[in-house]
Amino acid sequence: MSDERKSGFWDRIKKIATGEVFSYLFFGVCTTVVNIVVFQFCCSAIGLHALISNIIAWIFAVAFAYITNRIFVFHSREKSLRGIAREAGTFVGARLFSLLVDEFIIWLMVSVMGYIAIERLIADILSCPLKDAKSLFAKICSNVVVVILNYVLSKMIIFKKGK
Repeated sequence: MSDERKSGFWDRIKKIATGEVFSYLFFGVCTTVVNIVVFQFCCSAIGLHALISNIIAWIFAVAFAYITNRIFVFHSREKSLRGIAREAGTFVGARLFSLLVDEFIIWLMVSVMGYIAIERLIADILSCPLKDAKSLFAKICSNVVVVILNYVLSKMIIFKKGK
């Protein structure tokens, strides 16, 4: 790789690796932990179906994510009640869209796809039934897609600078 190409590569990496991206990833991981803990609690402790558990977990995660994204990631300067309501409404609307994506991935992996070997490994590590491991594996996979989707929606639509 030429020096010119290396320089362009590192310039792109620096542009991506801003404090905002790292903050988003940090709070995205925290939101994911909230989401998965509530999801697993609802599935295992309460015995709810994976899709119902996912919706309950989503409500907790969205509340946590809005507050952390607004304050720590995108540093929203919106102060008016109307502006905050618009921002929160757009945030929830975007998260509803990503919830549909989340639900579809979980439904596909839990109800449609067959047994995957990694699910047995998760079941063995967590000493839990294979059904719970399959739901948890599906949830983790869907969260990867949802975190990326949510960042793009937040950056481009919800907390867009210079509105």
